[in-house]
Amino acid sequence: MEYSFDHVRLNPSEQIGRHQQSSYELSHIITGCGTRTIGSKSEPFESGEVILVPPRTPHEWRFGTDVVDSDGNIENFSFHFHPSLLENISRLFPELEESFSNLLNISEALRYKGEQRERIIDLLYKIGKASGVDRVCLIISLMDNISKSTDATTVGSVCRIGTAESRMEKIRIYVSCNHARKIRLGDIAAHIGMNKSAFCAFFRQQTGTTFIIWLNAFRIQRAQELLSSGKMTVSDVAAAVGFDSPAHFTRTFHALVGMPPSEYSSTSECGQTMPKRSLPHIGMTLSLSR
Repeated sequence: MEYSFDHVRLNPSEQIGRHQQSSYELSHIITGCGTRTIGSKSEPFESGEVILVPPRTPHEWRFGTDVVDSDGNIENFSFHFHPSLLENISRLFPELEESFSNLLNISEALRYKGEQRERIIDLLYKIGKASGVDRVCLIISLMDNISKSTDATTVGSVCRIGTAESRMEKIRIYVSCNHARKIRLGDIAAHIGMNKSAFCAFFRQQTGTTFIIWLNAFRIQRAQELLSSGKMTVSDVAAAVGFDSPAHFTRTFHALVGMPPSEYSSTSECGQTMPKRSLPHIGMTLSLSR
């Protein structure tokens, strides 16, 4: 599941211990106090705090018994959402790409303060009471709000930057969120903390191909998805996946797929599928014929 929302009341002794997960965790402590540990950093916490913990970050809240409700319980909201949810929503609503890209790039746990904290708490309460389309809209608004860390402080270090796997994941997320725009080698290299020469050598070592070739293949995969829907023209699809001209798009599409985009669109409408191949080390499966 790409997201979950929990409103929890339990005895302080029943609170889960140190753990981590592949999703983001946004927690609001309604009632309770104690010691919070995120990564290697421990700090006291109290009722009212709102914390965002990025994926794969060890963390725990150790509650005391001094602040509990009339039943002796602590209480909190917990909202979990997977990075793929942000990527999928960005694909459907390009207007959200910038803010969701900012959220995907958060690499430290954050504690929200002031008016931003109040907005987040208000949205969490509304999400808890809503259902259907109303809940979906509120969740999108919540994620847009937490992407703006203008009134937040760092409360834990999380990233294991420097490994090939983490760099490739960061590249994949960047491209997924920005493929509709012009992506320069200098931009993507700087994003993962490398110069252009080092980035090109690293990318070829990891994938066996160049970044530009891989980027074009990624864009053509997205184009296949849009063409299969039958709702967009070839020119519109070309612009939507980041090609500077329909002619360039058509040439690249034909070279990778083996047919022009107009023919592919017709083929898809007839229910035919294309052979698949995978890009190494990134986990992207491209529906490209050879």
